[in-house]
Order: sequence, then C-alpha cells, then structure tokens
Amino acid sequence: MSKFRVDPGLVLEKEIDLKAIEAIKMIQWHPITLKYWALGGSSGWLGTNTTSITRCPDGVGEFQHYVNGSIYYHPSIGAYEVHGLIRARWSSLGWERSFLGYPKTDETRTPDGIGRYNHFQGGSIYWSPSTGAWEVHGAIRGKYSSLGWERSFLGYPLTNESTCPDGVGRYNHFQGGSIYWSPSTGAHEVHGLIRSHWASLGWERSFLGYPISDELVVFGGAGRISNFQHGSIYWSSTAGVKVLRERVRVHVKILETPTTFTINEQFAAMQEVYAVAGIRVDCASTENLNLPSLNDVDVGGCTMGSVTSEQTTLFGNRNFVGTNDVVVYYVRSTVPGYNGCAAHPSGRPGCVVVRSASRWTLGHEFGHVLGIHHVSDNNRLMTGGGTFNITNPPPDLTTGEGTTMRNSNLTIPL
Repeated sequence: MSKFRVDPGLVLEKEIDLKAIEAIKMIQWHPITLKYWALGGSSGWLGTNTTSITRCPDGVGEFQHYVNGSIYYHPSIGAYEVHGLIRARWSSLGWERSFLGYPKTDETRTPDGIGRYNHFQGGSIYWSPSTGAWEVHGAIRGKYSSLGWERSFLGYPLTNESTCPDGVGRYNHFQGGSIYWSPSTGAHEVHGLIRSHWASLGWERSFLGYPISDELVVFGGAGRISNFQHGSIYWSSTAGVKVLRERVRVHVKILETPTTFTINEQFAAMQEVYAVAGIRVDCASTENLNLPSLNDVDVGGCTMGSVTSEQTTLFGNRNFVGTNDVVVYYVRSTVPGYNGCAAHPSGRPGCVVVRSASRWTLGHEFGHVLGIHHVSDNNRLMTGGGTFNITNPPPDLTTGEGTTMRNSNLTIPL
C-alpha cells in the first residue's frame, strides 16, 4: 500500500494564509470598522484614522481615533462616534473611565434644531453654539429630562454638575434657571425672579436651604411659588417677590360648590394678600359633606365667642383635621345673610363662606380667625364695607395686621 507525503513547507504556508485571512476578517468586521464605513470611511467627515483599534484603559472596550473624532466600542452597547467639543468635554472628564462611561449614541442634533448631544452610560453632554458643551447626569439629568430637555424653559446647560459651596448638594446652571439636588430633598428646578431672590440670599447656604419643589403656579392663579426646606419664595406681578416663613393649613369642606369664584380662585386671592404678611396658604384637603339641613346655616349675630347650635354641629365635622389647622365650610347661605362668618366654636378654628362670596371673602374671614378686625377702608382686606366693594385689588394688609397674623398659634413656622 503506497503512502503520500505532504511537504511541511506547504502546510505551514497554508496555515499562515488562513491566519492572515482570519485576521483580515476580524479587521473588516469589527464593530468600530463597520461604524466607520457607515459614516463614510476615509471619505467621511471623520477622516483617516490616527490610531489602530486599541483596547481602552478600562480594559473593557476598544476605540479608534480619527482626524476629526473617535469611535468607541463596548461589548454590551455597541460602537458610537463622538467628536468636536462634546468629545473634548468627555476627554476632560476622563473618557470612558469617568462617571459618564461609554457613549450610547452618536452625536445627534437636538430636537430644537440648534444644538447637539451625546448620551452616555452615566449621563449626557449637551452643546449649543452660544453655551458650549457641558455634562448633566444623575437625578439632575432626570429632572432636566422630565421638563423637556433643551426645549424646556431651562434651555441648555451652562455648567457641569458641580458640588454646592455647602459641600452637601449638587447643581447645574442652565440658560433659563438651575436644578439643585441634595440627598434629603432630591432634584428641583428654580428659575426667574424667585431664583434671583434666592441667589441674593445666599443660595442653599441661606436660611431657606435647598428647594423642595419646582416653581409652582399658586392655585391656578397669577402667582408663582417655590418651596424650600425652611420657607418659600412667592412671586406675582402685583406683590413682587416675597419670602414666606409661616404657613396656615386650610381644609375645605364643601356643602355647596362655589358659583361666583372657584375655590382655586379664592385660594389664589388669599395667597396673594397673605404673601405680603409672609404667610403661605396651603390647601391641605378637600371633602364633600352631605349635610342638607346645614346648607343654609344659622350664624346668629356672627360674633366671635358666640355660636349657634347649627354652627356647633357644622364645625364638629373636622374629620381628623389637626388642632392648629383651620377649616372653611362652603354653604349655600347664612342666616342672617352674610358673605361669610368667622365665628367658630372654641377649639374648632374655621369659618363659613357662602357659595356666592367674593374673590376676597375667604382671606377676609381667615383674617378674623387669625386675630385681625374690621377697618373702615375699602382699600384693605379687612374692610367692614364688604369685600365686593374692595377698590384696589389685591387689597392691602398693614404691617401690624401681618404681625398679628404671624403671631397667631394657627400659623406654623416653615
């Protein structure tokens, strides 16, 4: 039986050729190479490569640099390009070894058509011609996203996320405001004149501390408010900017729904005036009561310290309201007929307001509950001439009236 002999040199040459082919295949089909081709290869805007495909310093991914940018690859994410000022910002933070990690998108035009962004594993970098490139991440990025990114009133970031001077929290400033975060408060935006006033007081190092809410519309009215750890800042076009250090908690009990002004309109009007006294108005709860026999409640002479049996019955419906909280009962009418009445049983602070009351009746009656009295001046909230006759809305509170209200045991320090 004959045997065939194979030249060892031919076998070696064959093995070398196969290895070369496999190496070429690996180069051809590497995700970085595929991305490079998709972007136009050497004819595209990235230009020619300035490095080979190289293992990243973190030992996980790979990269290749080009004349005009880079492509980074991570096995669980894929290959994405990063270039220009966004790439420069990422580089300054430490590339993939920074908290941002690897890119998850190519550089992309923002929906507003002005700027550019890359999303990364741990955050984003946003760029616009007027602001440059800045990173945003974590809970601050989450808030920025929830508001609408660059299309929100905040616009583009103006800073990286930075540590606050108190060493506790973090912030990003944006074109239209700021987002502040601390471990105990979370992330909240603050902007406009409220932000300016907070800044003038010393930001988070002021007595107010960190924001605990975004800027809010006050009861659907014209006022705006941001709540902080130790107070609030209120703004309206008529009241200006006011710092609120006290609050009154109001619970609403509805026997008859208001018809002339909504509950929100009445609360917004009350907040507008009370802000001048430094008092925030909180609507703590709303409840419908089915008490038809009290829809037209007898209030007698409506005199503090003297109540009727019907008032006693009505004001007994506090339903787990706190001792220092106040209650407003909306009814069809009072007997005799008033817009409202602040007389209440001892230990049950509150008032009655009729459904056809004026915008200012609620604040007026609670003014009585907090210890202030009628005056003969239709420019004032406490006018004895009827709140429908107020001549300069929003009506005035004097400094002395504000002091009396703040000193009531029904106002709670913030």
